[in-house]
Amino acid sequence: MLTANVLADYLGRYDPVRKMPEPMAERMMPGVRLHNEIDQFTDQHPVVAEARGLVSEERKILGGIIVDIAFDYYLSRHWEEFSDESLESTISRGYATMAMVASTGLSRRTLSLVSKMRMKNWLRAYGTLEGQALTFRRVSRMTPAVAKLIGAEEDIVKKDREFDACFLAFYPELQNHVSEWLEKEIPS
Repeated sequence: MLTANVLADYLGRYDPVRKMPEPMAERMMPGVRLHNEIDQFTDQHPVVAEARGLVSEERKILGGIIVDIAFDYYLSRHWEEFSDESLESTISRGYATMAMVASTGLSRRTLSLVSKMRMKNWLRAYGTLEGQALTFRRVSRMTPAVAKLIGAEEDIVKKDREFDACFLAFYPELQNHVSEWLEKEIPS
């Protein structure tokens, strides 16, 4: 589930789940559904709307993407408050799981992506401002519509306390929502 949740945005482009062999699709679908549930909950949350309001006027239309990436930064900053496992252990386990799953039937492109993520330590980079800048640059190249993401880390720096407060108000609610969803969707 971890792999599909982390890679869900890429799976839509590189390895559509509907085109995967049945055993692989069954294995990936819970993580894709979780990713979609998190996106839906996040997009509709009033605190996230407040955080999108912190984005500069020139990037306002990209506020959802900016907040999503910014919240990864704040999650890294506050990791110990939300997890008993160290961030480094979680990241290492995540990379190992993604590599194992990717090697069992996903495309070369996805396998290459997972390798690049691990080699350049993308998951750890989300927790630094330099990593945020790199992420915004990387995402800005996906399509001309998101080119204004370059430099969006400046919005985070300018409104650091406000973004931080939004994250801290939002994340416990997201955790509760995910726990409830998992209990309902994937019973023990």
